[in-house]
Amino acid sequence: MSATASFTFTMRGIILALVLTLVGSQKFDIDPGFSSRKTYLYSYEGWVLNGLQEKNLAKAGVRLSCKLEISGLSENNYLLKIRSPQLEEYNGIWPRDPFTRSSKITQMVSSCLTRPFKFEYSSGRVGNIYGPENCPDTCVNIVRGILNLIQITIKKSQNVYELQEAGIGGVCHTRYVIQEDKKNSRVSVTKTVDQNNCQEKVVKSLGMAYIYPCPVDMMKERIIKGTAAFSYKLKQSDSGALITEAVSQQVYQISPFSEPTGVAVTEAKQQLTLLEVKSEWGSSPDISLQSYGSLRYQFPAVLPQMSVQLIKTKNPEQRIIETLQHIVLNNQQDFHDDLPYRFLELVQLCKLTSADTLESIWRQCSDKPRYRRWLLSAVSATGTAEALKFIKSRIRSDDLSYLQALLSVPFALHFTKADEHTVPIAADLVTSSRIQKNPWLQQLASLGYSSVVNRYCSQTSACPKEALQPIHDLADEAISKGREDKMKLALKCIGNMGEPASIKRILKFLPIFSSSASDIPIHIQIDAIMALRKIAWKDCKTVQGYLIQILADESLSPEVRMMACAVIFETRPALPLITTIANVAMKESNLQVASFVYSHMKALSKSRLPYTYNISSACNIALKLLAPKLDRLSYRYSKVIRVGGYFDNYKVGAAADVLVMNSPGTMFPSAIISKLMAYSAGSVADLVEVGVRVEGLTDVIMKRNIPFAEYSTYKKIKEIGKALLGWKELPTETPLISAYFKLFGQELAYININKEVLQQAVKAVLEPAARSALLRRAAAQLRAGAAAQWTQPLWLGELRYIVPTATGLPLEYSSYSTALARAAASVDGKISPPLTGDFRPSQLLESTVQIRSDINPSLYIQKFAAMGVNTEYFQQAVEIQGKVLTRVPVKFDAKIDMKLKNIKIETNPCHEETELVVGRHKAFAVSRNLGELGVEKRTAILPGDASSNIVEEPFKPSDRASSEDFTKREADSASRKRAYGSQEDLGPVTGRKAHKRDICVKLQHLGCQLCFASRSRDASFLKNTYLHRLIGEHEAKIVLIPVETDADIDKIQLEIQAGSRAASKIINEVNAESEEEGDSSLYGDIQAKLKKILGIDNVFKIANKTRHQKKQPSKKENTVLTELGADPDKKHASSSSSASSAVSSSSSSAVSPRRKEAGDEDENNQEEQARNKDASSKSSSSSGRSNSKSSSSSSERSSKSSSSGKSSKSSSSSSGSSGKSSKSSSSSSGKSSKSSSSSSSSSSSSSDRSSKSSSSSDRSSKSSSSSSRSSKSSSSSKSSSSSSSSSDRSSKSSSRSRSSSSSSSKSSSSSSSSSSSSSSSSSSSSSQKSSSHHSHGHHWRHVNGSSSSSSESLSHHSHEHHSGHLESSSSSSAYSKIWEAHEIYQYRFKSAHRQEEFPKRKLPDDQIDSSHSSARSSHATSRASWPKFLGDVQTPVLAVLLHGIRDDKKIGGLQLVVYADIDSIKPRMQVFVSNLTDSSKWKLCADASVHNAHKAKAYLKWGRNCQDYKVSSELVTGQFAAHPAVQVKLEWPKVPSSIRSIAEWFYKFVPGAAFMLGFSEKVDKNPSRQARLIVALTSPRTCDVVIKLPDITLYEKAMRLPLSLPVGPRTSTSELQPPSWNVFAKAPSAVLENLKAQCSVSYNKVSTFNEVQFNYTMPADCYHILAQDCSSDLKFLVMMKNAGEAASLKILNIKLGNHEVDMRPADGRVKLLVDGAESPANVSLTSAGASLWIHSENQGLVLLAPAYGIDKLYFDGHTFRIQVALWMAGKMCGLCGKYDAECEQEYRMPNGYVAKDAVSFGHSWILEERPCRGACKLRHAFVKLERAVQLAGVESRCFSTEPVLRCNKGCSPTRTAPVTVGFHCVPADSATSLTDKQMKFDQKSEDMKDTVDAHIACTCEDENCT
Repeated sequence: MSATASFTFTMRGIILALVLTLVGSQKFDIDPGFSSRKTYLYSYEGWVLNGLQEKNLAKAGVRLSCKLEISGLSENNYLLKIRSPQLEEYNGIWPRDPFTRSSKITQMVSSCLTRPFKFEYSSGRVGNIYGPENCPDTCVNIVRGILNLIQITIKKSQNVYELQEAGIGGVCHTRYVIQEDKKNSRVSVTKTVDQNNCQEKVVKSLGMAYIYPCPVDMMKERIIKGTAAFSYKLKQSDSGALITEAVSQQVYQISPFSEPTGVAVTEAKQQLTLLEVKSEWGSSPDISLQSYGSLRYQFPAVLPQMSVQLIKTKNPEQRIIETLQHIVLNNQQDFHDDLPYRFLELVQLCKLTSADTLESIWRQCSDKPRYRRWLLSAVSATGTAEALKFIKSRIRSDDLSYLQALLSVPFALHFTKADEHTVPIAADLVTSSRIQKNPWLQQLASLGYSSVVNRYCSQTSACPKEALQPIHDLADEAISKGREDKMKLALKCIGNMGEPASIKRILKFLPIFSSSASDIPIHIQIDAIMALRKIAWKDCKTVQGYLIQILADESLSPEVRMMACAVIFETRPALPLITTIANVAMKESNLQVASFVYSHMKALSKSRLPYTYNISSACNIALKLLAPKLDRLSYRYSKVIRVGGYFDNYKVGAAADVLVMNSPGTMFPSAIISKLMAYSAGSVADLVEVGVRVEGLTDVIMKRNIPFAEYSTYKKIKEIGKALLGWKELPTETPLISAYFKLFGQELAYININKEVLQQAVKAVLEPAARSALLRRAAAQLRAGAAAQWTQPLWLGELRYIVPTATGLPLEYSSYSTALARAAASVDGKISPPLTGDFRPSQLLESTVQIRSDINPSLYIQKFAAMGVNTEYFQQAVEIQGKVLTRVPVKFDAKIDMKLKNIKIETNPCHEETELVVGRHKAFAVSRNLGELGVEKRTAILPGDASSNIVEEPFKPSDRASSEDFTKREADSASRKRAYGSQEDLGPVTGRKAHKRDICVKLQHLGCQLCFASRSRDASFLKNTYLHRLIGEHEAKIVLIPVETDADIDKIQLEIQAGSRAASKIINEVNAESEEEGDSSLYGDIQAKLKKILGIDNVFKIANKTRHQKKQPSKKENTVLTELGADPDKKHASSSSSASSAVSSSSSSAVSPRRKEAGDEDENNQEEQARNKDASSKSSSSSGRSNSKSSSSSSERSSKSSSSGKSSKSSSSSSGSSGKSSKSSSSSSGKSSKSSSSSSSSSSSSSDRSSKSSSSSDRSSKSSSSSSRSSKSSSSSKSSSSSSSSSDRSSKSSSRSRSSSSSSSKSSSSSSSSSSSSSSSSSSSSSQKSSSHHSHGHHWRHVNGSSSSSSESLSHHSHEHHSGHLESSSSSSAYSKIWEAHEIYQYRFKSAHRQEEFPKRKLPDDQIDSSHSSARSSHATSRASWPKFLGDVQTPVLAVLLHGIRDDKKIGGLQLVVYADIDSIKPRMQVFVSNLTDSSKWKLCADASVHNAHKAKAYLKWGRNCQDYKVSSELVTGQFAAHPAVQVKLEWPKVPSSIRSIAEWFYKFVPGAAFMLGFSEKVDKNPSRQARLIVALTSPRTCDVVIKLPDITLYEKAMRLPLSLPVGPRTSTSELQPPSWNVFAKAPSAVLENLKAQCSVSYNKVSTFNEVQFNYTMPADCYHILAQDCSSDLKFLVMMKNAGEAASLKILNIKLGNHEVDMRPADGRVKLLVDGAESPANVSLTSAGASLWIHSENQGLVLLAPAYGIDKLYFDGHTFRIQVALWMAGKMCGLCGKYDAECEQEYRMPNGYVAKDAVSFGHSWILEERPCRGACKLRHAFVKLERAVQLAGVESRCFSTEPVLRCNKGCSPTRTAPVTVGFHCVPADSATSLTDKQMKFDQKSEDMKDTVDAHIACTCEDENCT
């Protein structure tokens, strides 16, 4: 009892405690509510504003203000009445301008708003809403917006909480904070709504069906983000808490470029304030109300109009006809400016029109084809069910032409809005008989329909069967009838639909899953796999399961497996699946597949796009499993190339993939697929994809209808094949070219060119009859002429994204684009003499063709982007609009005279301003409403007076006194700023809001100028973002403007004259001019006339005079300039020694045009030499100082630019001037020559010649000209001063006696005028004395690269030789020291052409002098055969004249003349462009020449007489780091500043690009105006690359080449052939030749086509099949056997055509037998349509049969070599292999299986002979393993699965060889035996491998002959 009592007491205590606790924490009732007996009056204001977030820019918006009356009807039911609503528009500068009242909008909206509404409300939650019947959606949504403001969810137990709350924008994440003021019985509530995080978001999007959200980072990277904040004040009342004030603020921001600060903002605000509470009931409304559902925003059934215009929609039929009329009438001659608007209006009207109305309009336009065309275009773009019905009835009633149907049906289907109404109509349309009849129409329509299904099914959870049925039926029919074209179409449609329900259908096309699919062609199987791509988006796991099976199945075609691999990677597999793929690739024997998998993984592993992060890291791991050797495979193997980039700042990226798939049967890719994907802010889209596939094309081109099957050898080869176990000829490839095009992942069209079409095309090209018929048709068409006019909308794009705002008004982001094309053309012509009936193509070559043409194409593209409120009554938005209009009028008359090789084209000059391209772009705030149609308010977002950057505001001082000074300075700074600004306009400039730019190119002589003008104002001064740059106004245009000329221009004429008459054209055209000047009489012959006309004399004057001057010594250097004009033949009295020293007379380049740049170079050279300089000597002569130009300065200059290698010496008459490191000797010392004083000995070299004949490999022309300049005034008449100081870079071993690499030149084999002598190096410790000693300074840039030598000389000339490579030294120790391991960029390039032209040999001292004179004379002759101006020896090959034909008969314009000397040993080409206007000396000269087998040069000069600017380049072959190499050098001594600025801009990106490509970089001081690229071939597949740019050196070692290049054996210098330009002419053919495969057999070594080598000894007397065409043509067969016991001698048998050729060694030569009869060595044989030739070569025979695929076959009794054509790839078989690049599968036996080793492979290709009939006593037989085998614990007998060589019955083996074969085992007690014919052992599974002995030689006593 007591226990119970105590329990009860305890319970009571607990309950009491709980009650007290609850009372303590009890809130007053804060559930919001209204009393059902009262009426509440509120004021309400809600507004929406759109624009940028900055102030003082224009915005557009709308504001609603009204009074609300809420009165109770019953418990939880209330009546809402809206009193005196006012709507105001905002269109102006925020916040300066006010809202303006709009009576029109108020009137339209208040009619429905003022009617009563009823709503359910309980505990702060709004229930159903009721309103008047047929109330417009806009009004109901405004009411929802008002009621949304009083929706509150209160939790009594918590003050801070989160929940998913229903509101006007859907069910979204909401957070509440409640604060209570208990004293005053008031509560404030704050509510925030995250609009980016909604379970059920209210949103509508259009045109985004193919843009997929990314699985990664979906939240973070949205373009549009939104949030809303509500704050409430509640006070306690009798019915709960009463809302006294509610305020909401909502912000949506869009960042089109994902910039944090570049955002446009839409703000919505609401305010509800309680005015009074009345104690009166509400009365029920007297009208019937219908339910409009909950608070959730409802979109209208028909979306509001496009937000770029508002149009009247009443009486659409009438409006459509009016619009059509306007479009047609105003766009006949050109585009009307409002055409895009009108077209959009037409589309908008068609959207609202029923099919019947469209029918009646169509009938009204029956006789107006243009009206019909525009109507059809608009209806196609409409996308409604009614429009589709209309098109269906057009097709049914056959109203449309073929072209119209082809354009409108697919267009309409792709634009159709996919829903349950349109899909059945579309299905009906596609299956209609008229569309089924036409293959093209069926293809485009079916692909369009499948896209409709794809869009429809992506919106629904389950796709209805009915929608898929038409395509599934097509697939079933294709399989049952075996029609390839229908299979292809069905699979492509299934791929477009992307529905998992289609998987079963797809599997029917794949052999691995369907036994009946084994005969389906490979290209259809590939299509089947590609059909799975889109399905994988919905059912990834299933698709991956099927694809991995296909990839792992080696029995399938490699191309099918590669496609499976590509599709798997598209499904973004996880790491386990990627590891599985890597595992498959590891064991893969097919190198095509392995290479494809490896390169695909490698490409993906480098991807940086966010949506590939996971797959990228997984591939990185899996790559570690795969062998890196797969990376080194050549271009013959399949690859995936991926290029992509991602900009994290803007959250945008793109990736382009190129899938290159090779088939074994082709040398080149058989399929290429390239696709481009774009990624932006969390979404990804497949933009474009193009695929091309080629199959069996080489057969069609190469066969040329040769009847191989009719040849006699065809049957023999077939019989021999049957004798080989399991041999089958390769299946024939069906010739096919197919291509497809996808846009946004949907296939729009594909083309399939089959065998018949291809053969017709080849026939038309190759057969004369077909060719002439084609030409005849073209000529007839030209004669008939053609005229047409066509205007067509090409594109209409519509993107819309609509979300509700808190006010209940919709916010719409939209983008529209239209593209309209127009073309008017008329062409006619005539041919004279007219073509006769028996027309031959050669007739055209004798005739004159005249063509008149007037073509006027134009394109109009307009793009709109809008953001704002769009309802059926009004639009308040911010709009950005851009348009581009392009017109290219082409009107000309052409006359083509084939016989005279003359073309004349005439056109009219500019008479009026013609805008070729105009682009305009502007941004504005716009307001439109239905009450004031045609009146829209527009305000430019960037106002005209927008304040500019503060930086631009000038400082205004307050001090008056200094104001004068300031104004002056200010004006000055302003002008300077303007001048500076004009250059800066190119880049994005902050701090200035208006940019102007005008560039004009005047073509005075044509009476025209071409101008580019741009104007722009933008808001980038506020924030430098892309969005702010778009805000404002921009305009750019390209315009042709007429120019005032002194005489009228009638026509502009372009004349082209080729051939021998070109010279006469030049003379004729310019004759008038020269006669007027009265100069023509001075020039007797044509040559001189031409030079005068072209101004060639001026161009080459300097160089030529330089050359003459060199023939005589100058007495005084300061008179050089006057002597330039002297008679070249005039002799000067001087002694022989002075003549010999005058070789280097320095006047040469004193006037050289290269003089200008030398100064810049000197600094470079000085810096360069300073690195390794031990001592630098500068010498100056005392006598030289007395001259006006000091010789000391000149010698200093020359010391800077002359090169290392020697210490400098200066000889001067006064011995006092010698420096520390210079030896000076007086003029009378030692063995001096008698009149040395007269010899001028300054260091000089002719820059002109050096640039031509030396390699000028570093900067010959530059420094040599600088040194030569020094000689202008170096000595007086009485003294000879040698200012030839050469800077000393002495080597580390300072002792001169040990100078190992001295370059004191003993054999200067050229005169100083040509600084190209390659100086021999000799180790000289004694000083050389000679009357005229030339020391050649070589510019080395090597650490140990120089040593000093001393030599004395009276007149010493330093010939600068910028060889740029390491001289080879006579001392081998020095050589090895130089070539110690260095970085690749430290090596010097060694040009081959130098070694070739001047072989190094040692000359004794006394021969030095004579060598100079001989070198000089030889150079004189070489000069004579190397003219400066080709016109001296050649006539021009082409003359082009562009000029205006004027009234005053004067000629002005441009003339281009081309000279070419292609056939000589040194080909050369020169081009001269000159301005024909009298005053202008502007010319452009280009020269390109090949000097010899190793060097080619080109230069381009332009400016006044071609002297202002120059760019030159040079290509030299040679050696680099002991490898064959090529160097390309580009020099730009002087270029215009505009080109330099563009180059500098481009140069900024070079290091980054080089880094991306894997180059290493080194900062280096290279020559400032020179770039060099050196490529050294280190192996046939790798090269080293060094790029030397002015500031940096880039290098990469062992860069892989896509194909192997021929690297021949080294040729020593002495063996080099005489110069010819073979390297340049033969390089392409050598590479192509290298691609061709070669197979050889020599003794027992075999090298196959795939370059696999193995040793194999042939069994005696048995023929082996070496190489055979295994295609169905069986074109040839080559067999070989040993000749008797001698293993080294072989016998060859070749079967091809109708002939059998035997080659047998006999008496040390090879005997030839043709068809069994002996034949002479040189013979040609012809079988129908194909010839072959045999001749002797190098003790052997050569057979050439290109028509059969044998390029060359050589046999000399011991060695056999065969080279087959490229098109035989993959078609070969035999010991030489298949020629399919599959090295891993090289030992392929006749039955197709791969042998275990080389011996069993060789044995499998032995040809058995019948017993007793032939010499071969061997046969193939299956063998039984002699030993007992335990297999899986069972005693077994094993039989070989491949045959082994055995002697014939009755013969016994004398020699055996071990071979490894596979065995199939059966239990020991089974009855199987080798004689069992049923057992096909070669088809059995292989249980084990073992080695057995094969017989290779037999002896026969009693051979069994049965």
